[in-house]
Amino acid sequence: MKEKELSGQESLQLITQMINRAKNDYIETGVSALMWGAIITFCALVTFVNVSFLRYDWLNAVWLLTFIAIIPQIVIARRERKQRKHKGHDDRLIGGIWLSFAVAMILTNYIDIRWGLNMPVPLYLTLYGVPTFTIGYGRKFRFMIVGGVACWVFAILSSLTPSPWQILYLAGGAQLAWFIPGLILRKRYLKERQKNV
Repeated sequence: MKEKELSGQESLQLITQMINRAKNDYIETGVSALMWGAIITFCALVTFVNVSFLRYDWLNAVWLLTFIAIIPQIVIARRERKQRKHKGHDDRLIGGIWLSFAVAMILTNYIDIRWGLNMPVPLYLTLYGVPTFTIGYGRKFRFMIVGGVACWVFAILSSLTPSPWQILYLAGGAQLAWFIPGLILRKRYLKERQKNV
């Protein structure tokens, strides 16, 4: 059977349809951002209360939740990848950005523990801003752009703030960089899903 040759206009229309289909297929669920925003906020607030009032050494282990959260993150990422019908051209790039961020955070934690730097909050906030701003900028998602910039502003402010008050900037950064954008992504995802039902 001989295939029909497409005109320039028909080719352009077909390409546009494919791009729109792939664009509509790629809607993040927001679950990862919500999870990380909630965990970092919780850990920061527990640390603030502990350092300010309680002073239990064992309560500093609350940050181990961030390592435990890697397991559900892997599950969430796999599930979202299976749900997508089309692969985005920037999926590998975004995966690389988040993987680089994870490695940077692990190394920063190791150096912090090894050298007893007493949790350099401005450094963590600076790191939080990089993938958040980059992905927000690349995806034209202004809430993550604002969240990334907020993390950098909080990094400066926290460097001027005495401990333990600077830990509250971590909670604020997690809220603006991940939790609030996660809520927005989740709302968009559920709305799009309802349209397709």
